[in-house]
Amino acid sequence: MQLYLDSSPPSQRYLIGVSGGRDSVALLHALHAQGFQKLIVCHVNHKLRGKASTQDAAFVKKLATRLGYPFENSAVDVAKRAKTDKQSIETCARIVRHEVFATMARKHRCPRIFLAHHAEDQAETVLMRILRGTGLAGLAGMKPETEVTVGKTKLVLLRPMLALRRAEVDAYIAEHSLKFREDESNADSTPTRNLLRNDLLPMLSTALGREVTAPLLRLSATAKREDDFVRLVAVGLIEDEALIQEDGSLGLKRALKEAHSALQHRVLHTWLEMCGVPDLSAEIVEQGVRLITHEQPSRINLPLDLQLCRKAGRLWIQEQ
Repeated sequence: MQLYLDSSPPSQRYLIGVSGGRDSVALLHALHAQGFQKLIVCHVNHKLRGKASTQDAAFVKKLATRLGYPFENSAVDVAKRAKTDKQSIETCARIVRHEVFATMARKHRCPRIFLAHHAEDQAETVLMRILRGTGLAGLAGMKPETEVTVGKTKLVLLRPMLALRRAEVDAYIAEHSLKFREDESNADSTPTRNLLRNDLLPMLSTALGREVTAPLLRLSATAKREDDFVRLVAVGLIEDEALIQEDGSLGLKRALKEAHSALQHRVLHTWLEMCGVPDLSAEIVEQGVRLITHEQPSRINLPLDLQLCRKAGRLWIQEQ
């Protein structure tokens, strides 16, 4: 099983997210086989499956101990928090995992964390973003290496399996007779990602007479190349015009106001990413660009109860 590890030497310390499912178990086993001795196994118990969730944690702890790795377990009632925060279970679970990883990163002084996303996960992500409405950055899907900010903690998410198809992971599991935990909730098509995986992708493949994962992956690769170029131009504009002010706000200078709409979108998207704003939809960025061109009221809502505001020739972010 060929992993993408170009920027991840085995001598460094890493966190690794292990749910106990086949993908994360395969990744943990493969990294161990390739000499990664400084892994810290992190498991998040979402408390969504009753006794099975506790058994998952026990399984991962036993596996980590057998391989000689430290084990970290965090339990969070995701259903309760999702209701309180008025979020979907999927969104809340992702936020909780990132918060746990940030805590572990501070504890172990290690911002790098391995995740077990593979090519089918990438195809599902691209299709989901198409259906929600997205730009080039969204079409590019997940990256092998992504920096995210959680509070004041920066994480580096590493996805060494992103180019691998699910069949390759299954073959690796079979070849090494690896045990893993089956999550019966994966068969439930109520969550959006499960609906795409279990129903929509197979239906599209049947309708077109060929599987659609490969073309979605090609779309992702093409979008990534073009998005990388636009991002370079946007970063160049930000730096050349010194758009980011000392207080972190975005200055609405003439060069930005008169730039091509595509570049305005990318500058704003890049700046919001730098500020750690998550879940940037095309709609949010479009509304933000209207703040730049004064076609929108002086403020719009952002995720996490934040607001993007315009005043005195600059944009800044504040709590609602």
